Amino acid sequence: MAQLERIPLQRAVAVVRDDSITVRPGRGRLVAPLIQALLAGGAVWLVVQLLARDGPLWLLMLLLVCTLILGPAAILGLVYNVAGSTVSIERAKQAVCFQQGLLGLGLGTAEMVPFSRIDHVAVAGDYEQELTSGERQDFVQWDVRLVKDNGRVLALGTAVAARPFAAEALARANRLAQAVGALTGVEARPAELPAVTAAAAPAAGERVGGAQREAAPAGRRRLHRRRLPPPAGAGEE
Repeated sequence: MAQLERIPLQRAVAVVRDDSITVRPGRGRLVAPLIQALLAGGAVWLVVQLLARDGPLWLLMLLLVCTLILGPAAILGLVYNVAGSTVSIERAKQAVCFQQGLLGLGLGTAEMVPFSRIDHVAVAGDYEQELTSGERQDFVQWDVRLVKDNGRVLALGTAVAARPFAAEALARANRLAQAVGALTGVEARPAELPAVTAAAAPAAGERVGGAQREAAPAGRRRLHRRRLPPPAGAGEE
């Protein structure tokens, strides 16, 4: 029996089997097609009601146009999010298929990469990237990339997590890269979490340059003011 492993990604899930790897849309992407289906169904119901009551022609035409646009889009979106995929890797075909994202439906094949054209699979992230203010980002993104022999980079999936959980997201991205590398027979280059180095600031009471650093009292501090002599003739009557 073939082993099945699911790797959660950003708005997607990677299904890893012995002879194939499929990156499918996440269940959260079903929300938009469901809303479109509800709007199309409501428009059809209004058209029926207006026809029974001799409603205005312009309103009937408007509802009909909405039905013709939203109806097929909702059906295609539901089918794609339930049974479709964005990336398909099969050992039998010896190729990686990237689906075309037409209106978010993923229709058609955008590109097919044979295993022989793949140079390596790498994981890269923005863990060390800083904002314009100099602070680190609150969320970390790890990208699993397929690099062809001509240097072109294609995205396989993305794992996103808050900075405290960056290691867990990195483990998922590395697992996908290793699975793709094992299936395609190419080198997998997983990423590593950079070591956190503390700022080398001397603590209170620590020797700095051979001298003892004294800690300033955190409590009362005296303000020394310079006393000036009284002006001449101030004490004369």
